[in-house]
Amino acid sequence: MKKYAILAIAAIGMLAACSKNEVAPQQPSSDDSQRQAVMFSVGSPVAVASKSTGTVGGLQGNNNWAGQTLYVFGYESDVTDFSTGEAGAFIWHVQTTAPATGEKDVISVMNADPLGDGSVGQTPEPYYYANGDVLYDFYGYHIDDAYDGGAAPAPVAEADRVYVPFHINGGQDLMVAKADPAIDVVGTDLEATPEYAYSAYAARKGVQPTLQFRHELARFTFKIQAGAEGAEDFQVSAIRLQSKTHGNLVVVAQPGADNDNLGVQDVTGDPEWLSLQQKGASGSLEQLAPKAPLAFGEDPTEIGESILVLPGEATYDLEVEVIPTDPTITTPIDALKKTLDIADVTGGDPDATAFEAGKSYEVTIKVLGINEVEISAALTPWEDGGKTEVDFDEQPTPRN
Repeated sequence: MKKYAILAIAAIGMLAACSKNEVAPQQPSSDDSQRQAVMFSVGSPVAVASKSTGTVGGLQGNNNWAGQTLYVFGYESDVTDFSTGEAGAFIWHVQTTAPATGEKDVISVMNADPLGDGSVGQTPEPYYYANGDVLYDFYGYHIDDAYDGGAAPAPVAEADRVYVPFHINGGQDLMVAKADPAIDVVGTDLEATPEYAYSAYAARKGVQPTLQFRHELARFTFKIQAGAEGAEDFQVSAIRLQSKTHGNLVVVAQPGADNDNLGVQDVTGDPEWLSLQQKGASGSLEQLAPKAPLAFGEDPTEIGESILVLPGEATYDLEVEVIPTDPTITTPIDALKKTLDIADVTGGDPDATAFEAGKSYEVTIKVLGINEVEISAALTPWEDGGKTEVDFDEQPTPRN
């Protein structure tokens, strides 16, 4: 008799980067005659996604940009009411493109209306800092194609924030960024005085804004493994996680502790099933192709790309479907349903009470026999612009 399948669950993850708050004291006004352009760069992408391609990088260390679409905002730092939208912004929702390759590079943020009158035929120019005692804050975000309610992202301006409504499908990466003067002044003449950035004065000292994007979703990757003889005769045909999917991505706000006022807020609606997909030949996501594990005794093998969900839950419902490779077996196999619980995660923070943004949880699906389930869990890092090798087969410390 053929053995029917199923599953063991392992989970792992790591926290992404954060940023600090700016202050804006009186700025030195010497040498104000030279006009200074705002020159943006982006930091290592921390496994961002391009349109409908899931995450780029992650556990394998390939954290390079690949031409993703980004959006940039700029405000004078003393602005406290954002409700006027574009009228009150220095830079309002300018679309730009991440570098084609590489971890960090300059990006082009151009002013399509340098005359400020909306006339056609103008030659785009960089944005220029105002001379004198003027400081700026700069923000960015990446939303993939998860924007809700139109053919393009539509920022909503309120008194205390600017946000973009979203609806995720499991294959998109949401990210936000705010330039941090304390980071950008390192190695410059303003290293001891980050309060002078960002300004024309600081630009003359070589200080320009870097947008370091951080993850706003939790990421689940998957592997499959034969847990019994004959298990390779079955294929995993679908993997789904249940998550809420609607909310607002806050992309501009007054400084808060570690910019925790930015990011995913106002989550609404009932949970939806989000399906694991795979990358096609073009690099876009497509429906998952059924895949069998390697023979019994072999290591787990990866399946699909990843599922990105809204963080903050202690549990997520998991559903797995398997089908036989033998076409003569026609008896339906019910989908296996299981709960992923943060309490089952090992190798991470033992006090964690919820799955977190910026962490990647690796789920191993072990094909065993009909209605048999095993659960195990372990933690590995979702890289922050570097390369990490994780080896769980560690030697114990010898006794003395």
